[in-house]
Amino acid sequence: MDEAITVDEQGPKIKPELMKPDTIYHCIYENRALLFFVDEQKFLNCYEIEEPGLVEAIRKCGDGGIEDALKKYGASLDKV
Repeated sequence: MDEAITVDEQGPKIKPELMKPDTIYHCIYENRALLFFVDEQKFLNCYEIEEPGLVEAIRKCGDGGIEDALKKYGASLDKV
């Protein structure tokens, strides 16, 4: 089965038609985390994250748990 986000040497390849609405998809490319989601109106949204600590947290979450990784990182900032 095709994946919504794949990465090769030329960069990320996005297939929005395979994305479920309001589900966060992610990839790591050139030490940056890229977050993608399709909203209720079928608009593709993309966010680029360069913060090394958050990129590493996203890298460690693997295919699942992206939302938990973002919440945990956000909570750790609240303690500072």
